[in-house]
Amino acid sequence: MNRFFRLGLTHRWPVLLVILMLTALAVTGLPRLTIDTGINSMIADGDPNRLMYEAVTEEFGSDNQTLIFVRDSKLWTPAKLNALKDLHFRLMALDAVQTVDDIFTLRSLRGSEGSIRSQVFVEHIPDKQKEIDRLKNDILYNPLIKGNLVSESGQALAMMVALRPEVVKKLGHEQVYATMQQAIVEAEPSFERIFQIGSPRIQKEMEDTLFADMRLLAPLSALVLVLVILLFLRSAAAGVIPLVTAGLSLVWTLGMMGWMGIPLNILSAMLPTLIIVIGSTEDTHLISAFLHASAEHPEREREFHVRRMLRKLGVPLLLTVLTTALGFAGNMFSSIDLIRDFAMASTFAMLANGAITLLLLPILLVWMGAGRVNVSKDFGKHGLIGRVLELNQHSHATMQKFVLFATLLLCVFFLYQASKMYVTNDPMSYFNQERPLIQDAEEVHQHLAGIKVFFITLQSNREQAFLHPKNLQKLADIESFIARQNVFDRSISLADFLMLLNREFHGGRESWQKIPSNKDMVSQYLMMMHRQDLNRYVSHDYRRATIVVRYNISDSNVLNRNIAELRDVARDIAGTDMQAFVVGENLMINESAETLLLAQVKSLVLLLLIIFILMSVMFTSIKGGIIAMVPSLIPIILMFGVMGLLDIPLNPGTAMVAVIAIGIAVDSTIHMLSRYNALSRIEGDAVRAAHQTVREEALPMMATSVALALGFGMLLFSDFAIIAQFGALSAATMLFALFANLIVTPLIMSRVRLVGLYDIMALNMDKETLRHCVLFRGMSSYQIRKAVLISEMLEFTRGAKIIEQGQVDRSMYLLVSGEVDVVLNINGNAQNLATLNAGEVFGEIGFVRETKRTADVVASSAVTVLKFDYERLAHDLKYFPRIVAKLNFNISYVLGERLAEGLSNRQIDRQPKGEQS
Repeated sequence: MNRFFRLGLTHRWPVLLVILMLTALAVTGLPRLTIDTGINSMIADGDPNRLMYEAVTEEFGSDNQTLIFVRDSKLWTPAKLNALKDLHFRLMALDAVQTVDDIFTLRSLRGSEGSIRSQVFVEHIPDKQKEIDRLKNDILYNPLIKGNLVSESGQALAMMVALRPEVVKKLGHEQVYATMQQAIVEAEPSFERIFQIGSPRIQKEMEDTLFADMRLLAPLSALVLVLVILLFLRSAAAGVIPLVTAGLSLVWTLGMMGWMGIPLNILSAMLPTLIIVIGSTEDTHLISAFLHASAEHPEREREFHVRRMLRKLGVPLLLTVLTTALGFAGNMFSSIDLIRDFAMASTFAMLANGAITLLLLPILLVWMGAGRVNVSKDFGKHGLIGRVLELNQHSHATMQKFVLFATLLLCVFFLYQASKMYVTNDPMSYFNQERPLIQDAEEVHQHLAGIKVFFITLQSNREQAFLHPKNLQKLADIESFIARQNVFDRSISLADFLMLLNREFHGGRESWQKIPSNKDMVSQYLMMMHRQDLNRYVSHDYRRATIVVRYNISDSNVLNRNIAELRDVARDIAGTDMQAFVVGENLMINESAETLLLAQVKSLVLLLLIIFILMSVMFTSIKGGIIAMVPSLIPIILMFGVMGLLDIPLNPGTAMVAVIAIGIAVDSTIHMLSRYNALSRIEGDAVRAAHQTVREEALPMMATSVALALGFGMLLFSDFAIIAQFGALSAATMLFALFANLIVTPLIMSRVRLVGLYDIMALNMDKETLRHCVLFRGMSSYQIRKAVLISEMLEFTRGAKIIEQGQVDRSMYLLVSGEVDVVLNINGNAQNLATLNAGEVFGEIGFVRETKRTADVVASSAVTVLKFDYERLAHDLKYFPRIVAKLNFNISYVLGERLAEGLSNRQIDRQPKGEQS
């Protein structure tokens, strides 16, 4: 393993060459990058309504139309109407435009007793104002137009533009938007307000915002990173190196996306920030360890310091890269392409950054260095870090139960708040509400109806089913229920046209605003209409009819609840002889919000399980996995609670926070536990080891957490609301994790004794000596190594006293290497009782019973011993019961052997001299 960590040191030029070659390969993939801000990437895979939606839109036209909104206080004048007509023809001349529905194409239905006049509202524009006023009144008289295409005040109207899908696909949304905007610009001087709103504009604004965010957020994140590192580490080189590794990681990631055909989407705007900020965390830990090594051994060369750094943090680095990557990979469970594509790109980015950091950073440190940092004995006694250490020690000394109980209460409160959380996935909610696009949509809704559309389609197996009044009444009944729901703006169906015709045929009397009483009357009324006016509402064979509903709801939770209710009612009204479908592109996007929650739960559970298994294996104990869960679960609970408290929805941005935050937050936990594990062997006291761990890890942990929080905070400057929400929640979660790691984790950690798997595997001792040692009799090689690691390894020079005669202590020793002499001092005379070799045990009597030592044990050469302390072993019994039980059993065996040997010697001494011979 150490060879792998030192690969960048031992093979510098080959490693640099490989990095350069991979970077060059990635650069060639950049021109292949594509952009996908389309609606389809936001719809869940396998949506059961997709096939029916495609069939409905193919027959009745798309629900994805562009609306040209015009408002003017003096709209009904010859000049204004002529400007509108010119705009109509300019739009119709565009290749991408299929139809334009407005006052120049829609028909007036006015009647008197026994007759109906049907004609286009505006065939020609009158010169006289009186005639124009009459025209305006005629249009506002029509209930299908009033409040739908023309406002009730008459000061605003809409032109509904249907686009050719094949042309839009060929030209792209940006080009289609630009050509339509060019036609609109010519009309702008004629009106107080005029704008277009629809898919081309939404797609264009998403792309523009995507690139604007990438240009803004990456430099801001880099600046914050450098400032934070300079603040905490006081090293210019330490600020530059993470930017180098992050820059290479970004190039590799974008190049991979180009080669693999993974498109840039609105979430990709976060990629540069995530790579810069998250990637810098490991760089900061490594550089901090390098600086400490430099301060402790200033006389040594840089390569020595780098080797110490890698020896100390190599394994934690691998684990943290893995857990961070798993945090992003957890989002691959999503059935939404938008999230899944981002998850693949970000997972690769984290792995690439880990590889570059491990290989390149040691080379850069050897060449550049990173300055020096003061790690004197007073380090951590002053300033913010000093206060943190003081709080940590105070909580250990007097407030353990209070801190744990207060944390529990906090979690309970935020769990309750999390129950208020809801899910949404409406594309319009992706933008900030102050954005002109959102304001324009609200203006359309205020004067007319919402810009969003869905269909309610009834389908019968009988021909001409919708020529029968009873089936037409079903359409009317569904529309009546929609009106009672009071959440949707307008609905129009074939039933509305027939009721209007029936009213007009009977002199405009409101009492006749109802479905005609027989099939013949229905057929007669339909003959008065042009077929093109009916195409959007009924099929040619009259087997299928649709209700077109307009709305302006951006809350998926509200929309989905009302749509579910509407579906049930529509099916009941349709009866057994018909099928009812409620479909729409925007509905599918919003309904996919439910999959966000399911994917979030799956990802969260899987990641927590993986972290639990990894940490349990790493520290050879389930308790290690449980400890790692604490700083992972606390930030999640607090984050979800904040979302519920502040009414922040679960959306494609915020849905990723939990798994990503866990993957990042556990990094600090791994570093904490790894260092605590090492210090526990040295200190011998769990509380002291926990305090020292916090003292050593506080600086890099606070530096990385603050850098992460501020880096994520830069996402608040995004014009995408979902990215800003992701940034705010991620920043808060990093601070929650810091609190958990610095205050709560040490309290739990100090109650547990851990032994690292890597330490066990890397333990370099004479296997034969240990295997034949009576103290380890009946133990496997793994158990022997673990027993060694819960002891304390000490080294003594020749002549040093390991045990001093007359002293009282409760320790036993195993001689690992070298020789020791057992020396008895009587009245100043030293008598050498025995010489012990590697594998022998001494001091066992004092270990079992608190008594004075009866002899000195002196190193006759340089020796290494394992020290087994009675109190420490008794303490470790609850953590490693099997290991300690076997040690105690073998200690009993040693004592038995010593007793038997002593009794045998005493019997020999008592025998007459003749018998002894």
